[in-house]
Amino acid sequence: MADSDNDNDGLSLFDIVWEDVLYVKLFPLLSLKDLFNLRCCSRLAKTFVDNGFRRIKEINLSGKNSPHLDLAFAVLAENCRNVRVINLARCNWLQDSILCPLLKYNHKLTKINLSQCLNITPRSMQPIIIGCKQLTTLKLSHCHWLTIGAMEALTLHHTKIQELDISYCAALNERCISVFLLNCRMLQTLSLSNVPAVTDNLLLAIAKHSKFIKNLNLVGCYLITDRGVLAISLCCKELESLMVRECPHVTEQSLAVLRGRVFIDRPRVFQPDMNMVPNMGFPRLFLQV
Repeated sequence: MADSDNDNDGLSLFDIVWEDVLYVKLFPLLSLKDLFNLRCCSRLAKTFVDNGFRRIKEINLSGKNSPHLDLAFAVLAENCRNVRVINLARCNWLQDSILCPLLKYNHKLTKINLSQCLNITPRSMQPIIIGCKQLTTLKLSHCHWLTIGAMEALTLHHTKIQELDISYCAALNERCISVFLLNCRMLQTLSLSNVPAVTDNLLLAIAKHSKFIKNLNLVGCYLITDRGVLAISLCCKELESLMVRECPHVTEQSLAVLRGRVFIDRPRVFQPDMNMVPNMGFPRLFLQV
C-alpha cells in the first residue's frame, strides 16, 4: 500500500491523456489568459498549451488593449491552425506584421472582424482575399485604410459573403460597392452607415442584386431619397430591418410601405391631412343643422 502511494506522488496533470481528456474536457474551459498563465509554468506546460492552440476555433480579443498583448498574439499566430472565427475589433496594437501570419495559416476562417483596427493596412486584406475561401462574414467598420483596389480584389475572389460591414469607409466609391453586390448574391446583412458614396443608384443595385437581404444599415447616408427606399421595399421581400436615421431626404412616404413587416429605426411621423385645422391635431367637423 505504501508503494502505491509513493508511485502516485510522481503523477502530475500532464500524465492524464492529452488527446482524449485534457484537450477535450479541460482546454475549452480555460480562457486565453488562463492558457498563457499555464504556459509559463514549465516546458511541458508550454508544449501542452502550444499544441492545444492548434485546436481552438475562435479568437475574441475585441477591445482588449492591455500591455504586451501583441506578443501573446504572435504566439497565437505561430501555433493556431484551425481558427474559424476571429474578432479583433478596436485592437489598437494590431499591425500587419503579426496579423498576416495568423490569416495566412488559417484558411478555414468564416468570420473576421477588424472594425476600428486603425494601425493595419490593405496588406492585411491579401491573405483574406487569397486564402479564406470559406469567408461568410467580414466586418471592416471605421477602416479608413480600406481602398477601392482592396474592395475590387475581394469581389473577384469571394462570392459567398453573407454579412458585410463597411461603415465609415470613406475611401470607397459607388462603383466598387455595386460590383461587389453584383457578385455576392447571397448577402443577408449589409452596413453602409456614413459611407458618402451611397446614393439612390446604389440602393437600386441592392434592390436588383441582393434579393435575400435581411438587415440593411443606411444611417447617415444623406444622399439617398424615397426613390431608393421604395425600390428596396418593392424588391427585397426578405428585409427584416432598415436603419435610416440621419437620412434627411427619406420620408414617411417610402417608409410607410415597409412599416408592419420591417423594423425601422425611425418612429412614424404623422403628417397633417388636408382636412386638418392648422396647428391642431383633430380633424375638422362639419355639422348640418
